[in-house]
Amino acid sequence: MKELREKKELLIENKIFTGNDLISLIKLVIKLSDEILDKSKEIKHKELIHEGWTETNISEKYINTSHSGIEFTSSDKSKYSFYFKEISEAKDVLDTKQIIEVELYFSENVLDSKFVLKLRHTDTFSASSYALVEGEDRDWVNGTIKLLENFLVTCRNQSIFVKKYKSLILGSTILLLILFLHNLIVVFIRTKVIFPKIVGNMFSENLIYVIMVLSLISATPAVLIYRWLIKLFPGIEIQTGLNYEHTKKERRNKLFLLAILIIVPTILSFFLLRL
Repeated sequence: MKELREKKELLIENKIFTGNDLISLIKLVIKLSDEILDKSKEIKHKELIHEGWTETNISEKYINTSHSGIEFTSSDKSKYSFYFKEISEAKDVLDTKQIIEVELYFSENVLDSKFVLKLRHTDTFSASSYALVEGEDRDWVNGTIKLLENFLVTCRNQSIFVKKYKSLILGSTILLLILFLHNLIVVFIRTKVIFPKIVGNMFSENLIYVIMVLSLISATPAVLIYRWLIKLFPGIEIQTGLNYEHTKKERRNKLFLLAILIIVPTILSFFLLRL
């Protein structure tokens, strides 16, 4: 009778992984896979002896039913594959390449064990990063998930401000854009540069209608600004490669530029109204 299989899945989100974090994660996965593999080899060895094999005929290739590996995908879509024993080679790639996807996998046939961990540098908060563990050994499955959870606690959390306060950010941006456009229109009406007198009358008599129109106009740039912020704080961020520090500086510059583009014109429009 086939043993029942235990299956656990762990969703990974709002985390930042450095190259050192990934090397530590790989070492942990190797340790966990070795634990179940040793038990698998022992069971397979006993099965072969029971079938009449002699000790001299039993070698590693007959008792090791495992398949494992490491795969990286870089920002230029190049792929890099390694065996678990090639950690130093994997580290060299992490040190020099901007990695956007990581996959660690292990399986063995005796206890029907399987482990898959995927990390994807993504602008969205999706379920594309996860760990999946299954097999007949319930203790190994549950213990593996627990150790992974403990490891993830040691990794830095990604800021969830943009995700958590989506409505506030969109609403505030729309409000600032409305104020800017409203004040700009008022200035133009006063100076009679663009708007004739009849437009000025329409503006003052139908202010609610005008605000509704300005809200619709402001919605599109507000959504674009929010999407830009999401890209600056991805759900899973993988920080590897030689240009990592440059990327951090570039993010700070973009945030500063965004603040200038929204706040400065609004303040300037209020100043113009006082003239």
